[in-house]
This record gives sequence, structure tokens and C-alpha cells, in this order.
Amino acid sequence: MASGKPGTYRFSDHFKINKKQSQLDFVDIPLDTDIRLYVDPYALHISPVDWIRTAGALVVSYFDLLLQALKRGDKSKAIIMLSHLHEPNETRLGQSKGLPNGRGWGDRQARQLYDALARSKAIKSGLLKDIGDLELFLPGIAEDKISDLAINVIRSELVAYTQEQCELHDVPTEEVPAKAFWNPDEERWEATYAQLPVYKDEGVVLIPKVAVRRRLIPDGIEYYTHYILPFLQAEHISAKSALVTLLRNGERKVYKTDLRAQSKYRYSKEFLLEFSERNRRIFKSYKDLLPKKVEKPESDFVIESRQREPRQVVSTDLVRDLEQIPPGRGHASQYHNFIKGVLTGVFAPSLTRPKREQDIDEGRKRIDISFHNSATDGFFSKLVNQHKYVVPYVPIECKNYTDDIANPEFDQMLGRLNRRRGMFGIIVCRTIVDKDAVLKRCQDAVKNDPEKAITVLDDVDIKKLLDLAANGKTKEISAHLEDKLREVLD
Repeated sequence: MASGKPGTYRFSDHFKINKKQSQLDFVDIPLDTDIRLYVDPYALHISPVDWIRTAGALVVSYFDLLLQALKRGDKSKAIIMLSHLHEPNETRLGQSKGLPNGRGWGDRQARQLYDALARSKAIKSGLLKDIGDLELFLPGIAEDKISDLAINVIRSELVAYTQEQCELHDVPTEEVPAKAFWNPDEERWEATYAQLPVYKDEGVVLIPKVAVRRRLIPDGIEYYTHYILPFLQAEHISAKSALVTLLRNGERKVYKTDLRAQSKYRYSKEFLLEFSERNRRIFKSYKDLLPKKVEKPESDFVIESRQREPRQVVSTDLVRDLEQIPPGRGHASQYHNFIKGVLTGVFAPSLTRPKREQDIDEGRKRIDISFHNSATDGFFSKLVNQHKYVVPYVPIECKNYTDDIANPEFDQMLGRLNRRRGMFGIIVCRTIVDKDAVLKRCQDAVKNDPEKAITVLDDVDIKKLLDLAANGKTKEISAHLEDKLREVLD
């Protein structure tokens, strides 16, 4: 059970998942406090990850509907939409100083928010179009509340994700209240029960690492500092105002500190709104550059740094751990569990959302998993864009055999490959004695069906990939996989 100061007891501790943050697809949340990370609705909407982008589309449709209600003065509809936006304690994201405390907005706050939105010039002028713009223009709305709103809207997606991860890691679940989620078809909130992991009689909801950010985009301070102030500097220099300082080299300069000292330029959300209404071109240039600011998810090192008690991100003992797993059916489960953690860490963020495909336990448990292909660059992106394979998912078979894999294992993988599941698969095994025979089977698979490809990774490959990942050599990881595929295609 939890002990010590807040932040020391995590999801992986309570449910005995012996893996570090890098080996998990989700944020390993502390159970007795919050972690200072947020779900960014803008990042969701432009994510290269299909299901994350689908979640983002839910938030976009919700906010569009809310704006429509506000513009036509439909107070009852808008207040219904603004209800159920309490802080989602089950995710442990946010900035509570101690125990998760249920901050957020209740019914009274929902009415207050409606009043603030209904009066906002940003809505009347059409300047406010995205949910993230609330952080720029609406007093009292900060990144934590926007994140809370996004989580509430996409709760059904997050619950499904949590259930998959619990199945993958053998975490027990119970049927508990899952709180309300937004039903876009019915345009209403719906309460439901769901199978969730439980801590202290309450359900816990996991958040995928690719969905979290340290801060949200748009960011008012960034917009003010790097867009508005430089524009004002140029304006004052052009007008030769009293704020211009003449430097020794003859250059004219306006200091940002001098601009900030002017009451009419002082940072506030009201000032951001007034400036943006007068200078829509500057606001548009800022919004146009936002996609590049959220292209990459936060690294495991960043996520770990947000914890109250950071832990080592990459284990230095994984090679030793692999060597201590004996080959053979009797240790198949141990090997499978090890490999799913290794591949999660090595291939992230290109491969995400690992899911258990089959679970057979008749004295020889076999766990097959598949990953979503979320790659925007590197090997798994090249599979689609250069090699022209259909790879929405990457199925993986783990074989803790004492001898070489043979035709039955290749036939099994080939049988799993299709255009819906994916046409590229990976078999992971311990050792390959007859390398020519295994390579020939890979090559035959391609010759028999050019739309399909299989590659095989053994202990030597896994150790190399672990070394490359530990040293941050992501390009070399892609190069190694490309070399393996090239052998098959030659």
C-alpha cells in the first residue's frame, strides 16, 4: 500500500507491473497526488495517431456545438454542455498540491463560465474558434481546466484504452461508475459503468503518453512574448517613439521590459483579445505555426521529470534480464512479458497502444500483441510511404523456443497478416542457428505474396536495439530494421 510522501506510490507499484516508464505506453501516474501533465485538445486534433486524432475530433465537434449554442443565445443547451466538467481525478493529471481534490467547475461554475463566454467579445467577433483559444482570451480559464474539459469529453475513448492496457499487463478490473462522457450523436452527457482498475474504491483511468503535454498550445505567455511584443517593438521603432533607445552602434532598439512596463501593454487576457482583434494577421501567423509546436509527444525523460519523485527512465539491466530468462515453453510467459515492455520502449513513439491479441493457456501460455503504427518518420513510416505496405498495425509473435522457428511459425504469422490488421509482421525468438533457412522462409513469404513481409528478431537483435535505445539512437534503430527488411527483399 501507499506510504511516504505524496508521489511515491504509482499505478505500476500498486498493480505490480515491473516496468519503467519507458516500457509503458501510458503515463505511470502517482495514485496519491497529481502529475503536472495535461491533455492538449489541439495536440489530439492534429496527432498522426489515428485513434488519438479521433478523440481530438470529438473535442472539436463538442466545442463547435458549444459555440453554436452560445452564438444563438441557447443558454439551456450551453449550460447542459458545460455541466459534467469536474476535475477528472481518476486520471491524476493536473496540479493538486496533495491528494487529488476535485477542483474544476461544478453547476455553479458552469453557469459562471456560460456568463463569461456569452459576454466574451472573442466569440462575438469570431476570433475564438478552437477550445485552446479559451486559455488565450478567457479570464479564469487555464491549461488545467482545458485539459479537464478534453478528458471529460473523450472519457469513453480513455476507458477503452485503459481496459486494453489492463488486459495487456494482467491488471485486475472491477465494474465501477465511469462518470459521464460526451455522446456526440445524441449531443448529451451519458453516465455509465465500466470495467476499470480500482484504487481505494475508485476507478482509475490511464492516459497514453502520446496524448500528454507539459503545457498546452496555444499558450498566452508565448503568444504575448514572441509575437505581440516583437510586433510592438517594430511599431515603436518605425514611429520613433520615446521608448526607442539609440545604441552606440547607431541601432535603434525597443526593449521588451520597457513595453511591459506600459500599462496599456501589460499582459492580461483582455489585452491579448484587444490586440488580436486589431491585428488579426499577427494572431493568424501565430495559429498557423502551432502544428509544428506539438508534432512530437513528450519524451519519457520529460514525463518522468514531472513526477514528484522521478525515477530512472531506462533500465541498464535489460540485457542481463533477457539473458536470465531460460528458453523453453515453461518460461514463455516471462519472455513474452519482457519482450512487450522492450518493444514498447524501443519503438515508441512510432508504435503505440500495444494490445493483446490472443491469450492461450493450456500449460504453454502464448501472448501475441499488436501495436498501432503511429510513425511519422523512421522505419515504420517508410514501410508505408516508401515500401508501400499496408501497415495500420504491426502484429508481433514471441517465441521462447530452444530451437529454430520453422514453417508453422511463419504460416501462423502469414495467417494473421491482412489489409485490416497489417501486412508486415515481426517474429521475436531467442536464437537462430540456421540463419539461411530462416531468411529463406522470410524471402519465400514475400515471393508468394508481395504484399506481405515478415522479419525475425533474435536475442542478438534485441540486445542491439536495447543498446541503441539506451543511447537515444533512434535513427540507428530504424537503420537496423531497414537492413533486416532489405535482406528479406533482396
